[in-house]
Amino acid sequence: MIEQIEKLVDLAWQTVAATPDFLTGKPVALPPRIPTEPGINESRFSDNFPALQSLADAVKLANENSLSALASAFAAVEPSLRWSQNPTYTEENAGRALLDGYAYAPCSGPDGPIHCAVPRGGFMLMGPNVTYPPHNHAPREIYLILTPGTQWQLDHSEWFDVNAGDLILHEPWVAHSMRTTDKPMLAFAGWIEAGDRLSIGFNDQ
Repeated sequence: MIEQIEKLVDLAWQTVAATPDFLTGKPVALPPRIPTEPGINESRFSDNFPALQSLADAVKLANENSLSALASAFAAVEPSLRWSQNPTYTEENAGRALLDGYAYAPCSGPDGPIHCAVPRGGFMLMGPNVTYPPHNHAPREIYLILTPGTQWQLDHSEWFDVNAGDLILHEPWVAHSMRTTDKPMLAFAGWIEAGDRLSIGFNDQ
């Protein structure tokens, strides 16, 4: 199965490299892979996150849109992936709605089946009608959206619509937030610089 996960990760990053940033139209340069030792301190793993109730619907939506090949490759290995949340997220700083509404399946990184410091990536799931509050971090980050019906906000500006096939780049320390409407979101999310997930900060704290 690790070979299939490797192929999935390669396909995801190849798609990222071939997709310009939604806002600037510029390509995103990817770094070479840097191996690292495994570690799980950055993840709270569970098979029972409430957001996983939306997984089947999200995969179905993704398979009906422009990145269906990536969605199918993800669905083939998903049973072998572990779903997680950031252990620093609590009801006080993130809110119960987010804790019930999201989950992240790491593929590459200290906590993923492919151990590397850079680039690290995995699949982000959000259920319908969920808002991920404004937050920021040092590493540059990409989101490659697989499903329609999501909105994004950068630096507390106006919300804008994103669709399946769009790529969003977050520059260092830029506040960003996303929200779903009546559809779940599935996206490939990755850091293209080394960093610690525990250092993510919420801007309203």
